[in-house]
Amino acid sequence: MSISGKLVSLLTFLAISATPALAQDWGVGASIGLTNDVEHRIRLDHFDPRDVNAWVDFALEERVLLRGTMGSIKTKGAKAGLVADIDGDEVVLPDLKERIDYVNVAVSYQFWEGDFTSGIFGGIGGYKIDPDRVDAEFREFQDPKETVFGFHAGVDGDLRVISRLSIVGRITFHKIFSDTNRSLLTANVGAAFRF
Repeated sequence: MSISGKLVSLLTFLAISATPALAQDWGVGASIGLTNDVEHRIRLDHFDPRDVNAWVDFALEERVLLRGTMGSIKTKGAKAGLVADIDGDEVVLPDLKERIDYVNVAVSYQFWEGDFTSGIFGGIGGYKIDPDRVDAEFREFQDPKETVFGFHAGVDGDLRVISRLSIVGRITFHKIFSDTNRSLLTANVGAAFRF
């Protein structure tokens, strides 16, 4: 048998052998949700669009997942809506919107078997803060453009629709160690598929 024939045989054997081991170990998903700045208080009427994210996870153990998430949050700046002194006049600052892109790694502990599973999770990640352009008079009140570290923690629920497809709900608290020290709460709904 030629070397290429042996290689094909080896790869075929490995693929067949690995198939049962991969069953339900990997998952992918995506969600969309609302964001709330909770630095000073939590108000339900302050949830605004948007948080969009996608993730991949791997089952380390039967009820323990390692999850990598990449997403983007659109939110108001830390000083949005505050009163500021501009050239001797008190002015209410505009929304000062910004986008926060993030990449996080978390460990999730799952509870309850069956068609519904809940979990708690926590992890660390990187956050890139990119403020929208504003008029020159408001630039000093914007959050600075920066890339920083932070942590996140939360709870989630997973309702199986069919054998490998689930609807996912997730609430996540993000603590971002930026110059403005942001604390954001996101509430998302999405779908997940397990391989």
